[in-house]
Amino acid sequence: MIYALVFGWHLPYHFVHMRAALALVAVLAAPSLAVAEAPPPPPIVFENRVLPPLPQGTIALAPISHTLFVNKCAGGCTVNRGQDDSRTNRSSIPSGTVSLSAWSTLYDETKWNALIECVEQTFIPFNVQVVTTDPGPTAAHFEVMVTGGSASQLRAGLNAGGVAPFIGCNAQYNNGLSFVFGATTSDLEYLCGAVVQEAAHVWGLDHELHKDDPMTYLDLGTLKRFQNQSVQCHDPELNPSACECGGTMQNSYAYMLQTFGASNLPPATVSIATPLEGQWVRPGFPVRAQLMSVISGSSGGSMSVDGMQVSTSNASAPLAFNAPLTLAGGEHTVTVTGSDGGGRTASASVKVKVTAACSSTMPCASGTNCIGGFCVPGSEVDGGLGATCTSNENCITNQCGSADGEQLCTGACTSDGACPSGYSCIGGEGAAGVCWPSGDSGGCSTSESSGGPVFLLAGLGFVAIVIRRRRR
Repeated sequence: MIYALVFGWHLPYHFVHMRAALALVAVLAAPSLAVAEAPPPPPIVFENRVLPPLPQGTIALAPISHTLFVNKCAGGCTVNRGQDDSRTNRSSIPSGTVSLSAWSTLYDETKWNALIECVEQTFIPFNVQVVTTDPGPTAAHFEVMVTGGSASQLRAGLNAGGVAPFIGCNAQYNNGLSFVFGATTSDLEYLCGAVVQEAAHVWGLDHELHKDDPMTYLDLGTLKRFQNQSVQCHDPELNPSACECGGTMQNSYAYMLQTFGASNLPPATVSIATPLEGQWVRPGFPVRAQLMSVISGSSGGSMSVDGMQVSTSNASAPLAFNAPLTLAGGEHTVTVTGSDGGGRTASASVKVKVTAACSSTMPCASGTNCIGGFCVPGSEVDGGLGATCTSNENCITNQCGSADGEQLCTGACTSDGACPSGYSCIGGEGAAGVCWPSGDSGGCSTSESSGGPVFLLAGLGFVAIVIRRRRR
């Protein structure tokens, strides 16, 4: 996956600052050590040019192209000054004809493939085709040249990580040609974000104050994806400002969706890991689920019980909740809903059986046993009292014990040493003991037999509690 490749090459941008600080300390102690390089300059819009929408009544251009050519300038690129046109390699930025270095001047094919994968993943929610082969001089397309040189090759004195010729409001200007400069930095996530930002400027998106969106200057060098949120625009100094194409806020995701439409993606899905379908649980039981989507990012999710929302989470993964402690005994339907980075929602549901509360004056229904204040099923149900177990999580009582070569779900005896029918209290007086199958039937049993020690599981190991059954 792209994330593994990315972190294989570099540290995220915020770590660069930490490294720079540590290097500076080292310089003070040992002058021969070098200070870490300064962060790269941000991508820019050349001369802050903005091309407004065509006047009302003007004959519109041909439909906007959905093709983005990311060009690694194999053997170098020649760019001529003229009206911006990706088909003929003309740009309004250089002062004349210029030559740009090839990507291979600095980097190999492996890193190029990872860059393209990152760009493709960023545009994956939208009907945008990222290609690496020139569509030719007759096919309408947008282009970003990713060179192995610096911005000064394009125009003397230019200092930028990337440059777009203009912001094209409402995406009404085809065949835009933008540039990203590999010599600026080796940070793959910076270069990926720069490619996306320069392409999107030509389509009409401005800079915005969201650190996770490719249209920002915040946290350059971290992975960016289009955010489905209305966000304040910013100027080159990161001050809140009006958006160049109108208003003060923009939603980059919604704009891309409106401009290019959605790609044909498989839907997002939610998988509930716990509890399982039909599982017996106690009130307050944990719920864990995972949202899966080809669109990265998440705005969290929610949990509902019997159609009523009871909890929300802002975490992206996993989705984690706890059911209400006041949930009544009986069967309930638990539903988890998550939302991916594109705002697409998905849900999954399971039915569970919640243990009812019990006491000396509030007995359990037939087939369940009162232990620890809850009506727990017997050994015929997974997790029930006396059922086999390998960990505490297997048991409704959250207590798995081992004795005489068996591992069974157990629970504390009552304060007077009593257990449900068919179980004996062993290992201690009163509530210090645990309930273990005895084979008896009818009424409450007390500790009357002897045997070896019982071990109660704790964490990943056993804690020995010496429990000897009394002889009859």
